[in-house]
Amino acid sequence: MKIIVGLGNPGIKYKSNRHNVGFMVVDEIAKRQSVVFKKGFLANGYTAKIKAEKESAILLKPATFMNNSGTCVKKIVSKHAIELSDLLVIYDDADLPLGKLKLKKSGSSGGHQGMVSIIDRLGTCDFARLRIGIDKPKRQDLADYVLSDFSNHEKEEIEQAIETAASACMDWINSGTDYVMTNYNK
Repeated sequence: MKIIVGLGNPGIKYKSNRHNVGFMVVDEIAKRQSVVFKKGFLANGYTAKIKAEKESAILLKPATFMNNSGTCVKKIVSKHAIELSDLLVIYDDADLPLGKLKLKKSGSSGGHQGMVSIIDRLGTCDFARLRIGIDKPKRQDLADYVLSDFSNHEKEEIEQAIETAASACMDWINSGTDYVMTNYNK
C-alpha cells in the first residue's frame, strides 16, 4: 500500500488557488480512477483508494489547513503502518517555473509550511515529494500570491502540469521514485 498526499487548503474559497495544486493532482487521479473522496474522521482528511497495475494506493487530501497538514499525514501513515518510502507528497513550489515538475526522494521543506508541518510530525524529511512550479510573484507578497487563483493565461499550462503530475503519480506507484525522476524531472 502506498499513500499519495495532495496538499492544499480545504473549502471552496481556496479551490483554485496556486497553493492547492496538490489537491488538484489527487483530484485528477481520482477522476481517472472513477473514485470519490470520503471524509475520514480519524485522520481529519479526505481519502480515496485506488488500484494501480502493481499495487493499491490511498489518495489523501488533509482537511486541516496547509500549516497543520502534518497531523493528518502522521495519522494516516500510522493507521496503515506505511513505510516512508511508500509516501509521496505533492505541493506547490514558487521557486520552480510555472508547470515544471520535480520529484525528489527527500529534502528540506524549502520554507513550504505544509511540508514544515509534515516533516515536524513525521520526524524526518526522508520521503518522496513532487513539487509543481507555480512561479514567483512579480510584485505581490508570497502569502497573498499562493492564495490567489491562476490567471487565465496560466490555466492551460497548469492544467497540463496537473495531468502530467497525475501520470507521474501512477508511474510512481507502479515503477518507483527513480523511474519517475528519470522520466519526469526535465
